[in-house]
Amino acid sequence: MDKKQIVKQVSQIKSKEDLLNLLNCIKRDELEEMGFDASKFHPFTIRHLNYYCNPNNVFHRYRQFHIKKKSGGTRVITAPRNRSFMMMLQAVNEILKALYSPSDYAMGFTEGRSVVTNATIHKGQNYVFNIDLKDFFPSVEQFRVWKRIQLKPFNFPKQIANIVAGLCFMRQVRNVIDETKEHDNDKKFKYVLPQGSPVSPIITNMVCDTLDRRLAGLARRFGLHYSRYADDITFSSMHYVYAPNGKFHTELYRLITEQGFIINEDKTRLQKLGSRQEVTGIIISQKLNVTKKYVRDIRNILYIWDRYGYTTAISKFLPKYKAAKGHVKKGNPDLQNVIDGKLMYLKMVKGDEDSVYVKLYTKFQELVNRDSSSDKTNSYGITYIESLPFLKFEKDKNTIITIHHKDCNKRYATFKIGETTQIASINKSVTPDDEQQKEKLAISYCRDSKGERFWLIHLVDKMTEFKPKPVDIDELNNDLDLLLSI
Repeated sequence: MDKKQIVKQVSQIKSKEDLLNLLNCIKRDELEEMGFDASKFHPFTIRHLNYYCNPNNVFHRYRQFHIKKKSGGTRVITAPRNRSFMMMLQAVNEILKALYSPSDYAMGFTEGRSVVTNATIHKGQNYVFNIDLKDFFPSVEQFRVWKRIQLKPFNFPKQIANIVAGLCFMRQVRNVIDETKEHDNDKKFKYVLPQGSPVSPIITNMVCDTLDRRLAGLARRFGLHYSRYADDITFSSMHYVYAPNGKFHTELYRLITEQGFIINEDKTRLQKLGSRQEVTGIIISQKLNVTKKYVRDIRNILYIWDRYGYTTAISKFLPKYKAAKGHVKKGNPDLQNVIDGKLMYLKMVKGDEDSVYVKLYTKFQELVNRDSSSDKTNSYGITYIESLPFLKFEKDKNTIITIHHKDCNKRYATFKIGETTQIASINKSVTPDDEQQKEKLAISYCRDSKGERFWLIHLVDKMTEFKPKPVDIDELNNDLDLLLSI
């Protein structure tokens, strides 16, 4: 459904059944766009809606896990526990997006804006002042959102506002219970916005409309630039107004506190021209840039791929990727897609004519084309991207491949790359006797006709081994280091 259709149907919502009908229309359209068979569509029911909109139904709604912060410690992420609830929240998100446009100062979770847009606002300033809001998502209260969605542009009836607010929040045990209310069970819990729900980003922008308006007014009063990317707030200027006990600082704290947020003092920093100025992960000076580490990471993985082959590149890349992204990316990532995404980000920040981007992208395309031209595709549409003898693979990857037998003679193999367990299929041509003679076997990284990647164990006579050409790593590093210094 397009935005106009959603807005029209929202204006006609009078009951829970009307809302349910709209959620199902959005779900059906989303599934059809993804190529799913509409005849197998399973609509949400009133029972689903009643259960999921009650924040006290904890078990089937959200799950929690911890991820490491770059600054140390861990961050609690709360995500929908099952696919049905996730799709319902995604449909709610589509409704909110159709009705609401974030303020001009909100750079995060907004169509047409990004970290690059955010950084550009503060480029070339003498002073860049960054603050971070502590416990941003949990600081947004359910009552505040319930009240907000009854006002323009949402205008939800109270019954619908109850349902939407109930869907979007979760129950959490209070850290401190007021002694005078210790016998009131309702006061043992608070209802917080989950960090990890698809609706939470747009809800934070909705709630921060007043904050943005007041901080933008403060910025105009002191002659500053202002922007906000989620909980990351930035001011910049050519002149200095950031004294800890000064008028700007005092007024800033007052406005943020009045809106129910707390400044994280550990992440407050003033960056002066001449030192490294950074906004939402992007280095700003007279032009935008990424860190040298970001470029080196791409360069190094391309070098390993070029020199030692695709599977070796995966074995070097996968453990680090899993450690950093395993909480949000399930399954085994496709290295080619990850590199492509990193290059797209580099292009977004530095531009498509930047010499560093052009050199890395050209190298990437050379490797993709080289491996594609040397791929071996069989009659079943399976493409062998890269193959190695069984024993050589175990030695090179410092791993052991174990073949498992299940009921009905079903077989599969497992091995580890770093701490990550991989699963390999076994070709039917491999007999039980062959399994005992590892020198007769090979393992390949393959792609099926749908583009899905997988590992396959087969007889060695089906194998084509790629032999990469030598590359002078010093020459490549020196070349790119020179470019980065320009």
